[in-house]
Amino acid sequence: MEENAWTPLKDGVITEQYARNVQLIREAAHSEESEDVILRQFEALGQKAALLYVDGLTDGETLQRFLLDPLLKAAPPADGTPLDTYLTGQVLPLSSVTSTAQLSTLLNRVFSGDAALIVDTMPGALIADAKGFVKRAVSEPVNESVVAGPHEGFTESLRDNTVLLRRLLRTPALISEQMTVGNKAPVRLCMLYLDGIARRENAEEVRRRITGCNVDYVASLGMLEQLIEDQPFALLPQAVATERPDRAVSFLNEGQIVLLMENAPQALALPAGFLHFFHAPDDSALRWQYGTFLRLLRLIGMGISLLLPAVFIALTVYHPEGMSLSLLTSVIESQAKVPLSLFSSLLIMLLVFSLINEAGIRVPGAMGASLSIVGGLILGQAVVEAELISPLVLIVVALSGLGSYAAPSFSLTLSIRIIQLALAVGAGVGGYLGMTLVLFCLLLRWFRLTSLGQPYFAPFAPKRPANPDGAVRMPVWRQRLRGAMADPFHMHKVSGPMRAWDQNKEKP
Repeated sequence: MEENAWTPLKDGVITEQYARNVQLIREAAHSEESEDVILRQFEALGQKAALLYVDGLTDGETLQRFLLDPLLKAAPPADGTPLDTYLTGQVLPLSSVTSTAQLSTLLNRVFSGDAALIVDTMPGALIADAKGFVKRAVSEPVNESVVAGPHEGFTESLRDNTVLLRRLLRTPALISEQMTVGNKAPVRLCMLYLDGIARRENAEEVRRRITGCNVDYVASLGMLEQLIEDQPFALLPQAVATERPDRAVSFLNEGQIVLLMENAPQALALPAGFLHFFHAPDDSALRWQYGTFLRLLRLIGMGISLLLPAVFIALTVYHPEGMSLSLLTSVIESQAKVPLSLFSSLLIMLLVFSLINEAGIRVPGAMGASLSIVGGLILGQAVVEAELISPLVLIVVALSGLGSYAAPSFSLTLSIRIIQLALAVGAGVGGYLGMTLVLFCLLLRWFRLTSLGQPYFAPFAPKRPANPDGAVRMPVWRQRLRGAMADPFHMHKVSGPMRAWDQNKEKP
């Protein structure tokens, strides 16, 4: 990494020399250039003192009532008590006051909303929790709405998000480890897992990968995912992102690691398996028959989205003998007046469909939904009436689009569209043989895929004992195992509810 003004901060130390400390902090925090970075100097306890904070990030009332007023009214320690111990134990009534001698730690805390206090002859600085910045209240998730289940979603506040998880999972076994990522502008992270349930090697591997991230700044949880994933060139996502605390709790109970980040209203769960991306938040709240039906419907939708365009091209271009005479006649008649081939027209419409969808997402508010619906209808009707595209092509593209929307994960939906185009190109080049070769290569790649070192298609490939809550969701009282990613020593312990009458062999 190139040497810059931030590099010396790693070696900066707060000592007992007040003048040196003030000058060091003034230069490092750029308090003279930045009008919102306040370095206030005053006298307290018979010594010179200075308070560093960022206006707007800290709460002014907390600073005045619990920092400045007690400091200005307190008398110097008379029994030889160290100044930092005297301040934290007898003067400052704040619940969270810590000491540090590292300048980098001090600046990181101050620019996160805390206040730093330095006093002449006191080694190090005291960091007081005085956060008071504006933040969004807990509200309903935007992208993961449910019919049955809680309606609370994560916010941009890291502490609020950990509280949401603690409220749902009230156990001391929930471990919450704080860490940072980023060299120039560190961002706070929180790694959560259940002690005794999550694999210890998984937690150590996540810790190692985050510590090894040599980047200046991480802007989002998606960027963090790209930095710590196993295989960055794989199309399938290797971590599950969710906006819902209840779903994050389900991942924790399955033995997965959950990552939270400051300013990110989502949680990241890993290791992730393929079937995790087909589980909706309210599947567990519905009866097992309903949840199983919906999950199978999503898998069928993915199969339609992936294979229907490729099968249509292979069947109509290379293997027309596989169609009935009436269907073949309909295809030939619909294509007779169209100047483009079926292969080229299908690829064009798949790209146009993706373009309409992307435009609908980026256009703000209700206008986006209107653009997607009206644009698709008008464009489809126009190209058919102009005899540029066959109506059968539009039907195939529409069905494949609906199938891709069935997946609850946005990342998986994007990967499905890319794979869909690859299969369509293979079918256009070599018919069923070309489609099969592309699919075979993809399957070989997928079955070698791992997430945090764990097999991506577990518990099916390789076979593992796991909770019967995969593609088929068994009744809740039958779910007595942990997930496939849990610690194997705790795999066979009862984790799900048991019906008392079933346990005692009695009828209800």
